[in-house]
Amino acid sequence: MSAGPALVRQRRLLFGATAAGLGAWFLLAGPRPPCWLPQCPFHAITGLYCPGCGSTRALHALAHGELGAALGFNPLLVLALPLLAAWALARVAKTLRGDATPVRQPPHAATVALVVVVSFFLLRNLPWWPFVLLAPHG
Repeated sequence: MSAGPALVRQRRLLFGATAAGLGAWFLLAGPRPPCWLPQCPFHAITGLYCPGCGSTRALHALAHGELGAALGFNPLLVLALPLLAAWALARVAKTLRGDATPVRQPPHAATVALVVVVSFFLLRNLPWWPFVLLAPHG
C-alpha cells in the first residue's frame, strides 16, 4: 500500500521538524545561554517587551531543568508548552498511523490564543506590580 502525496508531505515535514528541533535542542542545551542570538528588534526599537521576549532564555532554562528561571523569562511560553506538545504528539501519532486529516481544534481556539497573547503583551508592559513580574527577568 503506497502513501498518498499529502501523507508523504506530512512525513517529510515531520522528519524536517524533528531534525530542526533536535538541532535547536543541542544549541539551547549548552552550558550557558546562547549569547550569539540578536536582541529582539521590537524591544530594541520600542523598549516594549513582545510576547516572545525571553523565550530563548526560557527554553534554555527548561533544557537545564530550571523551571523557576524559565517562568521568570517567559511564563506564557512555559505554560503553553504542554498544550503545544500535546497537539504536536497528536499530529505525529496521526501521521505515523497514515492518517493525513488535520488534528481537530476546539472551535474558538485561535480566538482564545490571540486574546491570550495580546493580553500577555499588554500586561507585561505595564509598570506596576504584579505586572512587572511578567517582564523577562532572570
